[in-house]
Amino acid sequence: MKVRVKEFKDKVSLRDYLLSLGNTSKGAEIISKKGRVYLLEIDGIDTRAANILKQDAISVGGDCAVPRKASSFEKGLWKVLLLVSERELERLAEKLKEQPFGLRELSNSLIRALGNYLESEFTLTYRGKELPLKEPVVMGILNATPDSFSDGGRYTTVELALKRAEEIISQGGKIVDVGGESTRPGAPPVPLEEELRRVIPVIREVRKRLGEGFFISVDTYKAEVARQALLEGADMVNDISGLQFDPKMAEVVSSFGCPVVIMHIKGTPRDMQKNPYYEDAVSEICDYFEERLSFALERGIGRDKIILDPGIGFGKRLEDNLCILKRFSEFRVFGLPLLVGASRKSFIGAITGEDEPQERLAGSLGAIAPAFYGGAKIFRVHDVKETYRFLKLLRAVEEAGC
Repeated sequence: MKVRVKEFKDKVSLRDYLLSLGNTSKGAEIISKKGRVYLLEIDGIDTRAANILKQDAISVGGDCAVPRKASSFEKGLWKVLLLVSERELERLAEKLKEQPFGLRELSNSLIRALGNYLESEFTLTYRGKELPLKEPVVMGILNATPDSFSDGGRYTTVELALKRAEEIISQGGKIVDVGGESTRPGAPPVPLEEELRRVIPVIREVRKRLGEGFFISVDTYKAEVARQALLEGADMVNDISGLQFDPKMAEVVSSFGCPVVIMHIKGTPRDMQKNPYYEDAVSEICDYFEERLSFALERGIGRDKIILDPGIGFGKRLEDNLCILKRFSEFRVFGLPLLVGASRKSFIGAITGEDEPQERLAGSLGAIAPAFYGGAKIFRVHDVKETYRFLKLLRAVEEAGC
């Protein structure tokens, strides 16, 4: 007899393999839910609930790591780690529905969290157009600015910007992200009228002359810029402030019913890199997303319109950026499409030694690889052609029938 170690990227791949072995459809479906153990962190659970959870988890074949103080019945609120397969979680949730101390509510939260995590197909819709996100989508950067960190001054006329948009689309980009204010570390804010002067004519001409076969995103945190951009043909808003800097932004997004990128930032572009600090960057970004999602939903923004961006480089240290990439899959708990923007950023240069942003292509591709495997759907980049081809190869490997 021969023994081999097998790995499957998801339960669908495992199910197909089981069917190839001759398992029945029902048997393959049941066993595929047992093929992977998920680690679910639960924070704020009290001593009684933690001990019941552990016993119930063990009873269905899983387990739960509980602090020694909690297992010794010391009173308090704790953080525990639940270890279960999908099949075990289904059985555990049924048991928890009969339990006190908040476990009934926890059962629903656990099912919802894992369901969100396993969601992998999204579609952006606006003005009758659809942008499927089953395959990775490249968002090409079009900075109509004189001072952006990498390409400032290159696209400051409408004609130059139009050529850049054509280039993005011809190289595989599905979203053209037009921005009129540099948000590099230390950048001063741009007056409203100047930002409008930079981006509105560009968006108008790009839409008029290049058609509707792609999405235009406006990279702004100003509500009036977003409003006029949407009127001129933009399809979505990319707000680095997560709807924080302008109190009217959520109203604009809600009234137009357009997709919106909610990004995490600590501070403002002018001061965000002045000694940022996190105990746990990924967990704190998740807390921020929870608060921002509630804010957006309460103001009428549809959940199906929201994209999340952890904001690499925006109030982050080198180690924070690396942790975001390493643990990118944790952001999937919200069940929403994820965007990553690491292109040419300074943390790449700090690792590779490349001082010039234009020389950071290899590092930029290296940075998006873990995000791809972590579930990122939209990749905001300067180097569209190279990124598109890189992602196409990663996707082909993922989809290989073996």
